Amino acid sequence: MKYDAIVVGLGPAGATAAYELSKKGASVLALDKQKHPRYKPCGGGLTARIEKILEPDFKSVVERTISKVNFTFKGSGDIHAVSDQPLVHMVMRDVFDNFLVEKARFAGAEIHEQEKVTHIEEGKDSVLVMTEKNMYAAKLLIGADGVNGIVARSLGLKPRKRTAVLIEGEVKVRNEIFKKLSEEILFDFGSVPYGYGWIFPKADHLSLGVGGWRKMMKNPKPYYSMFLSDQYLTDKIESEHKFGYTIPIFDGGSKITSSRTMLCGDAAALVDPFLGEGIYYAIRSGQIAADVANDMLQGNTTTESYQERIAREIYPEFEHARNIGMVFYTFPKIGYELLKRYPEFYELIFDIVRGEASYGQLWSMMKSKAGIETLAFFGLLKTRHHDVRDMYDSIAEKYDSCASLWKNSVGKGVWNYYEELLHKNVNDGAKVLDAGTGTGEAIKAILNNSNPSMVMGIDISKGMLKIAREKIKDKRVRFEVQDIQTLPYPDNSFDVVTCTWALETLEYPKKTVAEFLRVINEDGYVIYVFHSFPSNMTGWLYSNLMERLLKKKLELRFLTPEERPFHKCGRSSIASFAGGLATVVVLRKCCNVEDETAPCQIA
Repeated sequence: MKYDAIVVGLGPAGATAAYELSKKGASVLALDKQKHPRYKPCGGGLTARIEKILEPDFKSVVERTISKVNFTFKGSGDIHAVSDQPLVHMVMRDVFDNFLVEKARFAGAEIHEQEKVTHIEEGKDSVLVMTEKNMYAAKLLIGADGVNGIVARSLGLKPRKRTAVLIEGEVKVRNEIFKKLSEEILFDFGSVPYGYGWIFPKADHLSLGVGGWRKMMKNPKPYYSMFLSDQYLTDKIESEHKFGYTIPIFDGGSKITSSRTMLCGDAAALVDPFLGEGIYYAIRSGQIAADVANDMLQGNTTTESYQERIAREIYPEFEHARNIGMVFYTFPKIGYELLKRYPEFYELIFDIVRGEASYGQLWSMMKSKAGIETLAFFGLLKTRHHDVRDMYDSIAEKYDSCASLWKNSVGKGVWNYYEELLHKNVNDGAKVLDAGTGTGEAIKAILNNSNPSMVMGIDISKGMLKIAREKIKDKRVRFEVQDIQTLPYPDNSFDVVTCTWALETLEYPKKTVAEFLRVINEDGYVIYVFHSFPSNMTGWLYSNLMERLLKKKLELRFLTPEERPFHKCGRSSIASFAGGLATVVVLRKCCNVEDETAPCQIA
């Protein structure tokens, strides 16, 4: 018998495609290597937007509906967020998937379970599907057989993806603990590299685990144990069943069709790069595949229509979600702080999971807020001198995350230029002083771009230096707690003094730079970077906006042309970046920063 369509795989994508196409009157054969119901490791969270695409009878298999979320960072700092509408419907995948399979069967699909597909051949007029038991032919094929499915491999389709590795436990805990955790889901940032930990409450137990990008995480087992410890659950467990698995995270649009075949769900790498959600997109892609297949059977379209619809409806959202994930998972502390400081962030995420907002809107909000957060904590604080030490100790970890984000995003141009100056002006064997060293990013740049004999990193904050010491183990590097405004070193002690984003915190930056000039030798260099007040209208408006947004919490400081320590002579240089928001200066021993236009001190 030749079928109209064969569906390989009976997870949410395949079962949905078989159901929708059978409803339309097509003859459908659906194959799966396992027998349902079967356990499937998965958080089992159906975001509330599923209600927009599924018939309401799915709620018959929902174990719990959640409208509360707790965000934590490495197990602490609870942010309890409450929605006035449902956010997530919790299901067990064996029950939910079997529910969808039975709907497909009832609609008329021919279901073959425990029949493994071994090979696919696609011809001009049909597709041949070989299994361990038989061979079948169909006009069309829908591949929904998961991340390493035989359909994609047989036809040479290779959806672009990043592989995430996960460990999930189905865990029963003591009743009093379960009651405390049963009303909200938990997301923990920072518990794993490039990923998160989660707790999803079910009817009588917790589905919990950790997952992250394989290249960053490799073995998730120790992170799983640490997550349990961070959540104070290790000694509260009564029973536990653990499972490891992988999921394909979207990593850019790619070819997911051939002339008679369409890939759906995990087989097409249709997994949200931010939340790691796959069920909604599996079901939606199965529905789209069924629509296109029905049109193809009428001779009205080709598989390209499926590719175009996925590219139009899903890929743009995933591109934005990937950008958001890059920030949250590369710099989890920043992502957590954004949620903590700005409730509108998680409120917009709630709207997204209900299908009432887009990732594009979240990314736009994030770019504006994250940019402000980064600049605010990266040297734009105008703080009284006796408060500086405590303030920087308290934000050291946050500052370190922001420093990395800044130099790889908004500040990429200025940082590249700074590194070029180091390569050019720090000679082999030089003695370098890094003033206001913070968490050591500038020292890393010095070591990467030159070969000094010694680097002294000084800062007023012990908290900052602690992170720098942990980060930098080079024997040429020493650290001291010192005030950069009054250097305890004799004249001509160093070949180069560097300073990045510290002058903005000082009341008299020119006096501090004069100190830098004092301690360099006659052929030395002072190289420093600071945030400056832009002269153009766009930059001025941006600066003004930042000041208004943060004036209740922080006083921003942009050095004006009058305040900046600079000397116009043939041996100095000045360069501006980021629309005038960042300035890089190089001075020599002869420079007089008290008077920018004074004659050079050497002939």
